[in-house]
Amino acid sequence: FGAPAGGFGPAPGGFGGAAAGGFGGAMVGGFGGPTVGGFGPAPGGFGGQPPMKKMRTATGPVMPGTKEYLVAQVKSYQSSGEEQKGLWGQYADLYLGGIRDPAKHEAGTLQEFCVNHHLPPPPSDWGSVAAPLMPDPSKEPLVQKIKSYMKVSPEHREAWQSFIGPTRDPARHDSAKLLEFITTYSVQ
Repeated sequence: FGAPAGGFGPAPGGFGGAAAGGFGGAMVGGFGGPTVGGFGPAPGGFGGQPPMKKMRTATGPVMPGTKEYLVAQVKSYQSSGEEQKGLWGQYADLYLGGIRDPAKHEAGTLQEFCVNHHLPPPPSDWGSVAAPLMPDPSKEPLVQKIKSYMKVSPEHREAWQSFIGPTRDPARHDSAKLLEFITTYSVQ
C-alpha cells in the first residue's frame, strides 16, 4: 500500500497519516478513515453498518478463511499484550468508526488488518466452548471480602492490583490466591 516501513505513514496511496509509523488523517485511495475509494466507511469503501449480533454457536475450532477465523485472529492478537490491544484500538478508532469489536466488521476489513500487521493465526483451540466450571461456594465470601477491601480506599485498590497483576477481578482467581492476599494484607 505504499506505507513507509512498519506503519501507517503518509505515502501516496498508503494508509495516510502524519508521520512514519503513526496513524491519522484523511486521504484518497488509502485504507480507512474518511477515504474516497479506500476500504473505510466512506462512500466507495467496504465499511458501512456493522452486522447484527449473532449468537455464538461454535463448538470446535474456527476454520481458516471464515469471518469467525479472522475475528478469532484479531481477538487473539489483542489478548497477546497491551501494545497489540492498543494498536487495534487506535486502528478501530481511526478507521472503523470507533467500533472495537472485530465481530462487527466485515471479513475484508479484518483480513486487511491481519495481513498488513502480520497477525499470527489464532491458537488451534480458539473458539472451542469449554464446559463451565462448577462454582466454588467457599470462594464467594473471599471474593466479597476483597471487593469490600478495595472500596475502602485507592491505596487498598492499588495493593490488590499490584499483588494480582492484569486480571483484577477477584472472582477470576482461585481460593488459594485470594487467601494469600487476605493473609498478606490482613484484610478484615
